[in-house]
Amino acid sequence: MSATDFLRRAQIATQAFADVANWREVLPLAATGKAVTEIRLRSGAVINASPDGSLWPVFSDIWYHHSYTKHCPISPGSIVVDVGANVGVFSLFAARMAGTVYALEPASSNFSRLVQNVSHAKNVISLHCACAGHDGRATLDLSKEPIGFSLLTTSPTGSQETVDVVSLETLFAMHQINRCDFLKLDCEGAEFPIILDTPPATLHRVQRIVLEYHDHLSERLSHRDLTEKLRSLGFQTTEYNTRGSYGMLAAIRV
Repeated sequence: MSATDFLRRAQIATQAFADVANWREVLPLAATGKAVTEIRLRSGAVINASPDGSLWPVFSDIWYHHSYTKHCPISPGSIVVDVGANVGVFSLFAARMAGTVYALEPASSNFSRLVQNVSHAKNVISLHCACAGHDGRATLDLSKEPIGFSLLTTSPTGSQETVDVVSLETLFAMHQINRCDFLKLDCEGAEFPIILDTPPATLHRVQRIVLEYHDHLSERLSHRDLTEKLRSLGFQTTEYNTRGSYGMLAAIRV
């Protein structure tokens, strides 16, 4: 292990001591690559997840590596929309600063955990639906691990669920969101219709967008199309954490 890696791990451990009440159980499991299924925060919230091994990597990525806030911090009192909330790791991170967090999660198994996990955070509103470019119903593919459930897939299987879908325009109208300070998108391919099909007037209400793009889930589009659209709407964009067909895109209105 390099000195840089050792220092970074030590910094994360120090931060975890401050945030995580059950760090004595969590950190040894994380260090040996074993599944963490429960993180008890000192705030009183408890994050429970399925034993697929993704809870600690996702928690550490969001809370300590700042995967969504590296280029776009969340300002005090912000209105945050969390599309693809999963079990609430980002929602709880955002809730420490935000005024209100709207957490959207379509999968029933994830949503039940989300509701339980954010129950101590009075400023998080859990919504059992997906966000896309239209309103109605859609099929959610459940063939991958819970963090990879998608409305778009290249290999649909028998493991599916029919879910409610709302457009960003409808979501804003239903909840009277006149200004969204931070829009987070981790929706396994639905980022394309959300950005490209949402009316400009709706996107003009959004100040900051951070999304994970999944180029492999689209036959004809890539994150470059997202970048072009966002820049045309007055956003300054930054690409980072690129891993092949995956990556992050941050957009700030200028």
